[in-house]
Amino acid sequence: MMQRLRLVLRLPVHVVARRTAGLVRRRLAAALAHRRDIRHPTFAPAPAGALRRLLAPPPRQELAAQQDWLRPLAALHRDGWVDLLGSGWVRPRHGMTCAGTEGHAYHSAAAGDAINEANLAQSRRIRALIDPQWQPMDWQLDIKSGWRWSESQWYGHIAFGHAAGADIKVPWELARMQHLLVLAWSFALDGDAADARAFRNQVLDFIAANPPRFGVNWRCAMDVAIRAANWVVAFDLFRAVGHVFDADFEQVLAASLTDHGRHIVSHLEWYPEGRGNHYLADICGLAFIAALLPPSAESDAWLAFAAQELETEAAHQVLSDGASFEASTCYHRLSGEMIVFTAALLTGRTDEGRAADPSALRTRPHRPLRPGHRPDLDSLRRLAGRMAAFTRAVTRPDGRVAQIGDNDSGRFFKAHPVLTRRSAAEARRLYANLDGWDGLDDSAVYWDEDLLDHRPFAAAAEAFAGHAGDGNWLDALLVRLLCPSSIPAEPPIPAARISGEDAAPDGECRRIEIRCPGEDLDQGLETLAFPAFGIFIMKTKRVWLSLRCGAIGLNGRGGHAHNDQLALELCIDGEDWLSDPGAYLYTADRRWRNAYRSVAAHAAPAPVAGPREPGRLDLGDFWLGDEAKAHCLSFGPEGFDGLHHGFGAPVRRRVRLTAWAIIVEDYGLAPGHVTLDGREELRAYFSCSVPFSPGYGKRLRSCAS
Repeated sequence: MMQRLRLVLRLPVHVVARRTAGLVRRRLAAALAHRRDIRHPTFAPAPAGALRRLLAPPPRQELAAQQDWLRPLAALHRDGWVDLLGSGWVRPRHGMTCAGTEGHAYHSAAAGDAINEANLAQSRRIRALIDPQWQPMDWQLDIKSGWRWSESQWYGHIAFGHAAGADIKVPWELARMQHLLVLAWSFALDGDAADARAFRNQVLDFIAANPPRFGVNWRCAMDVAIRAANWVVAFDLFRAVGHVFDADFEQVLAASLTDHGRHIVSHLEWYPEGRGNHYLADICGLAFIAALLPPSAESDAWLAFAAQELETEAAHQVLSDGASFEASTCYHRLSGEMIVFTAALLTGRTDEGRAADPSALRTRPHRPLRPGHRPDLDSLRRLAGRMAAFTRAVTRPDGRVAQIGDNDSGRFFKAHPVLTRRSAAEARRLYANLDGWDGLDDSAVYWDEDLLDHRPFAAAAEAFAGHAGDGNWLDALLVRLLCPSSIPAEPPIPAARISGEDAAPDGECRRIEIRCPGEDLDQGLETLAFPAFGIFIMKTKRVWLSLRCGAIGLNGRGGHAHNDQLALELCIDGEDWLSDPGAYLYTADRRWRNAYRSVAAHAAPAPVAGPREPGRLDLGDFWLGDEAKAHCLSFGPEGFDGLHHGFGAPVRRRVRLTAWAIIVEDYGLAPGHVTLDGREELRAYFSCSVPFSPGYGKRLRSCAS
């Protein structure tokens, strides 16, 4: 309540009045909708006509190159195994015992037929289509903490963030069903009917257990959209390589996709004063639904609207330097995947939905459809090239991106998960979040996904832009299957220099000399600047160094930004010396939420006397104060110079690279001089306050990455 009051006090009066009026209208509409839904079935009938085809068949040799991980991963997913947001490999079953999250564990009894009365008959008819040996999955369960929502509860009444350790993102992640694409790739490789049966059983299981507008998995339109897009792509990939699904399944799928589309258009996450990746997901999921469904006035309007809004949102949400406007490198990938794959889809079917009737579109909130609009696909290709260039630039020598801002491990498609093969015992030793997990025996293979390796996305974006990518990434293959031909766009050239204020700083500085063996640290220096995002990179044969300095994202709201202004990341000789620790958890544990957002978690200037944050953390879980107002003064081969105002008086950091050391000078703090020899002394000096988190819900037992 106090957080909401603080936010209200920061908003203009007219915005508060509009939001209040909108809240009253939504509450009244929700009461009427709830009354209707509990009395009448919410399942839609199947639309008339045949489902359309979207994908070309994939070359088997490209899949064969991935067989070492593809076959064993598909075998796990066929049996219902998943590893989600730090859960460890488990099978989400009714009544299962869960390890708990940060000491909070709940136990839910095995559920029976908990579907609401109006939907029960149709749910049972759908469940009767599932193979008898299939064990139902518990789609309402947080498989980490054991907290369970109810499939009989109306979606508008679903609450979250109120129970310690319970994380609504976990069932949402399961219900995105991104693992189904692995089953489709596996079928395309081997033609094993078990993959197709597993896909069919899991989709039917979800539809039967989650009637439209009931249960946790209809609470967020973004997740509805991502789930639908994954169904569409996996389903059509099975068909592209010759599998024929039974008519009953196709009817149920088409009806459910209709439900998904109608839910999205009536719950668009668009707000006049701000929208982000949620709205982008809404329109991208809608595009995939509309592209597959039979032609109709409704689906044609959806497709035309999605094409129109994709172009608008890409321009709104991608900055001039090619980065997402959310001040997060991991949300950059999420938004980039949505833009690239949806643009590829639209490129492959430019004539569909062209003559759509605007009156057939009814959205909430109201968004108009401009008749006859043609998206500028060449502009989207150029944008994809800039997004790829940003990802390549922020990728460190170890193949991982600099983890700036939040990381919720969000993806649109997981076409090519990057995996490390470990033993389960090794995984337990590595990850603190696996305490109490007993999903696999110690000697079993544990496929550990590297969520910070964004090279598959960069390859997909480059494939759409018509640039040559690296490696045999299935993300790039999926782009080519959606649009077989691509017209090359001009490759982008990131800025190398920022010219600005050259005035010498006032007063004494705190000087830090970071030394390592050798006297050739500055050989082959290359500088890359992304001032709109706020990251500046210096690269040599031995050094990769980045500095964070700039906007907090989301038009000043800072929903996914951290107090990391002027923070360093550093790799030397391919080895990590300093790295941002990530985000770990959101609403499941707010102590960790703010600990990872705090300045103490970053290699940034900080007062010696007592903790003080350069941006307020008390405004909400997804709001950061913009008191720092950081900006770069100058950047180039001579070094970096930037400042922020988060501690009242200006704090200025200057960094330059010499042959023998990295020199950091901090002004506006207590003066001094320290020499740091080697990685361990550097890490001790910038002692990170939290363990390293390489993905949402994952936490190492140490600060080292």
